Amino acid sequence: MDEKKQVRVLLADDHRIVREGMKLILESVPKYKVVSEAANGDELMHKALLLSPDLIVSDLKMPGNPVFDSCKKLKEQLPEMKIMILTAFDESEDIYQALEAGIDGYIMKDTMPEQILSTMEMVYMGYSCYQPKISKQRKQDSKQLELTEREQEIFQLIVENLSNQEIAEKLYITEATVKTHVSSILRKTGQPNRSQAVLFAIKNGYVKVPTS
Repeated sequence: MDEKKQVRVLLADDHRIVREGMKLILESVPKYKVVSEAANGDELMHKALLLSPDLIVSDLKMPGNPVFDSCKKLKEQLPEMKIMILTAFDESEDIYQALEAGIDGYIMKDTMPEQILSTMEMVYMGYSCYQPKISKQRKQDSKQLELTEREQEIFQLIVENLSNQEIAEKLYITEATVKTHVSSILRKTGQPNRSQAVLFAIKNGYVKVPTS
């Protein structure tokens, strides 16, 4: 991250005290600048489109337009913008919906301020950071995916946002070999691309969700 560039943040929560608390945390770090606040899903959508912040930190359950719907639309219109959910809810279905909406981070409100800031930085840098654990029951109920040890290793690195070239360098293999394994992974999972394969794997518990 460029130390000289301030990260423009939009805070969204229907409780003013939560917004004020988060603002205090962010103001303790020069690199973050709170450009606006939203108290419901409609304000979140309007202000995000108006201001195009670098990062949105939003509550999950707010009045107005559902947060997941707003985030999905925002990701379609402003794909470079990062979104992190700060919530008191860690239900598996909420996490799955967050993944499907393209949300970059998901962290609990009772997290220590230092970890919240660390997660925000990871999200801004392009990493997917989900604090709650995916339901183990979903994994137990899933059909076993027959991947080779190398495919499992590569699949995990794909989830961690590594490119084919980065995976090749990390595993000391050629990029062509990585592409072959990726093609095999897509075939075995029945998914059309890397993004859908990652979502499929996370929802079924085949890989670990990266955390900060």
